[in-house]
Formats: sequence, C-alpha cells, structure tokens
Amino acid sequence: MAFTALVILFVGFYFLKGAAIFSSDKNYYAYFSDVDGLQNSAYVQVRGLNVGHVARTKLIDNKGVLVTLTLNGDVEVTKGTIALLASSDLLGAKIIKLELGPGPGTLPKGDTLLTHKESGVIDKVSDQLTPRLQELKQTISEFNRALVSVNVIVGEDNQKALSAALASIRVTSDNLAALSSSLNKESGELGEIIHNAKSVTGNLAKNNDTISRILTNASSITRQLSNAPIQKTVADLQKTIAELHGVMDKINNNQGSLGMLINNKDVYNNLNSSLQSMNSLMADIKAHPSRYINVSVFGGGKQK
Repeated sequence: MAFTALVILFVGFYFLKGAAIFSSDKNYYAYFSDVDGLQNSAYVQVRGLNVGHVARTKLIDNKGVLVTLTLNGDVEVTKGTIALLASSDLLGAKIIKLELGPGPGTLPKGDTLLTHKESGVIDKVSDQLTPRLQELKQTISEFNRALVSVNVIVGEDNQKALSAALASIRVTSDNLAALSSSLNKESGELGEIIHNAKSVTGNLAKNNDTISRILTNASSITRQLSNAPIQKTVADLQKTIAELHGVMDKINNNQGSLGMLINNKDVYNNLNSSLQSMNSLMADIKAHPSRYINVSVFGGGKQK
C-alpha cells in the first residue's frame, strides 16, 4: 500500500507538472527571446485543436527561453513547422500554435522548431494607437504655439480693432436683415418682374425662327462686306481726298482761275462792280424800254 501510494504520488506529481508518464507523447523544443507570461501546461494547438502542452520553460542565457513542447504521439510535425507564441484570450494568456510546414518529411522527436511571436490584441491596438498619439501630441503642440502667437498678435490695440470690426459686422448684419425685410415686402413686384422675364423669354422662344432669319441675314451681310473690295474702295477714297487736298492747295495758293477768283480781291471788286452796272442797266431798260427798242408798225423812218 505504501509503495502504491508512492507510485500514485510520483505519477500525479509529474502529471501535474505536465510530464508524460507511460504515454507515447514526443517532445520538441523551441527558443523564444521572451515568452511573455507563457505558463507550464499551456496548450499547444494545431489549427485550433489541442494536440499537446508546454512541459517546461527554462532560461538559457545566450539563446533566450527554452520551451519544451509535449505533443500527442499521433501528431506528425512536418519539416518547416513554426512554433507561434500567441494570445489565447483578451486577458493575455499565452499558448503555442503550430503552423505545420509544407514538408516533405517529418521532424524527429527532440528536434528544435522554428519560432515566431504573434502580436496580441493589445499589442496591435498599441501599434495602431502609438502613431495616432504621436500625431495628436504634435497637433496639441502646434495648437499651443498658435495660441501663443495669437496672444502675442492680439494685443490691446488689436483687441480694440477686433471689437470695432465685430461692431461693423453687427451693423452690416442688421442692414442685411433690413434689406431682407424690404425684399420680402417687395416680393410681389419681384414676382411680377420674374413673370415678365418669363414672358419675354417665351416671346423669344416663339420668335426663334425670325431671330434665326435675322441672324442669317446679318451673317450674309457680314459675309458680303468681308467679300467686298473695301480695301480698293478705301484706296480710291484716299486718292480722291489727296486730289482734293491738291486742288485746295492750288486754290489757297492762287493757282488757277478759281484760286484767283477766290483769293484776288480786285477780281471780286470788278465782278461786283460789273454786276451793279448790269443791275442799273436792267433797271433803266425796264424804266425806258423805248430808248433801247425801236418798234415801227407802218414802216416809219429810222431813229437813232
């Protein structure tokens, strides 16, 4: 009975420590730089299925922490398998996940597995929050600098100017409110104006063909003007103007009969005197026609 009790105590002690007693389990080893709270008897899983447990953890100075994995005898560990230190829940409990390699072939028991450490939920959240916190810190710092600059810029004089500007804005707002009220009162007239505008646009739409013909005629006239010999006409006009300038110059310089007639005062006086004499002669003929016209009915003698 004492021997049996000792055997049961021995087996139970090592079973509680995670040791495989009288089983076909096989051990593998893995080195981690930090096991991050991995406990003995923690589960070893393959695709979410428990296939073993952590039998022992031991600190090795030059290699980190040696973890002994005890797996069920029917588990085939292929070459390239990775032992992944992962979190099993949100509280941070750790387990070992085996990511089976592509092979070919299997690893003999007692071999050392490749290792990798999976980031936990808290680590992932921390990785995402850390840059955001840095950006927030930088933003707060820049905001503080901006407030300091505003406090420096907005002195007593500037505060007075800002107060005056705010007062002006308030007055402008009141004026806009008054204008809005006036527009509301004149909404009837505005509606009539809009109605008239609609009528005008309607008439334009009705007379669209007429307007099109007018535009077509204008385009035709413009095309005719563009095709007309305007340049030649302008050249002829300039030539005529030049000739007129020449004639005027000759007249002004007493050249030709017309120039002498216009610019010679004696010719004017003689012509005026001749006209006066002719007027006197015509008046005398009208007054005494018998002096100039001799009419003989019965063949009278000649009079001189």
